[in-house]
Amino acid sequence: MTILVKINTSEKPVHHSVRKWFGLIWLVIEVNLIGGTIFGFPALFQILPQYGIYDDQNNCSSSRVNQRQTENGDLSCGGHQTRQYQNALTLGIILFEIPSVVIGPLIDRFGCRFVKLIAIVFHLIGWLALALVAPGRDAFLYVHTSFSSLAGIIVLLTAYTSSDYFSKSRAFVSALFAGACTSATMWYSIFQVLIDAGKITLQQLSYIWMSFSVLMLISSFIFLDWRFPILNLPYQFDTKLEKKKIPSTNTTNENSLSNNNEMDKIKWYTRILKRKGVWHHLTSPLYLLLVLFLSILLLPGIFLAVTWYPWVYYITNRDTILTNKYTFAFNLSTVSAILICPVNGFLLGFKADK
Repeated sequence: MTILVKINTSEKPVHHSVRKWFGLIWLVIEVNLIGGTIFGFPALFQILPQYGIYDDQNNCSSSRVNQRQTENGDLSCGGHQTRQYQNALTLGIILFEIPSVVIGPLIDRFGCRFVKLIAIVFHLIGWLALALVAPGRDAFLYVHTSFSSLAGIIVLLTAYTSSDYFSKSRAFVSALFAGACTSATMWYSIFQVLIDAGKITLQQLSYIWMSFSVLMLISSFIFLDWRFPILNLPYQFDTKLEKKKIPSTNTTNENSLSNNNEMDKIKWYTRILKRKGVWHHLTSPLYLLLVLFLSILLLPGIFLAVTWYPWVYYITNRDTILTNKYTFAFNLSTVSAILICPVNGFLLGFKADK
């Protein structure tokens, strides 16, 4: 009997580890398809006018700022349309960034699976709205950016939480999700290329993206868990690295008292200069790499998602074709994040292990 017990206990971790890593690959694909797509929305600024979205001459003629002359001398309503698209994009980015303060406590209270089921509903509403958007139903564009952004941030945060299933590679897994989310910017640009080539329509692409809710439903029950005592995963979060040896209280108190007495005798400016580790960490390649990564890649990416199209449109002297080419190149450049982010996560995890 003891031999059988040993065999069973040795097989379970192997089975669970395979399931965990397969779930990681699945969730990375999900985050890439759904997570940060809103930041590539400017690629549709050329496609939406073809469907007559916000091509309302009454709203356009109400302000001369919205009008501009074409080469034939006719008045165009492109400025009004672009402003509406930018407003929809801005609303989507706001709803992608701010709700984290609410989604986090919900995950802690009810678990990832419960919150992700809500994301499935948001995902269906958002992409159905894009499929149904048409002249007279222009406001559906705001519905799309709002609900698709809410679904995207929930998918991303639940994926981040699942990184707790990996104790030694937690930083690498989290960075991999970050890279998948950042590279999701490319999908709207791919939409643009396919629609311009006449391969598919925006409505058909929207229904295809709606079908990804099936992937979300499967992953929520196979790779994620919740707080309810039903259909739970056979494994839990791995928190081995969080269990550190706690020194005895007597030794810590004595050391702290002696250190405080010594520090009181030293002047304040010498304390700063003699602090060990401050300049070492500030000048370490790992710190510089992570800081440059976060400041140069992530934050401007969010800012440029809103300002890129109008800036390039102005710089190119309102050349729509050239503006769309630069926007396409900008969105595809984010694909590099799928490689850069895991490298940073690997270095961070390697440093933490040491």
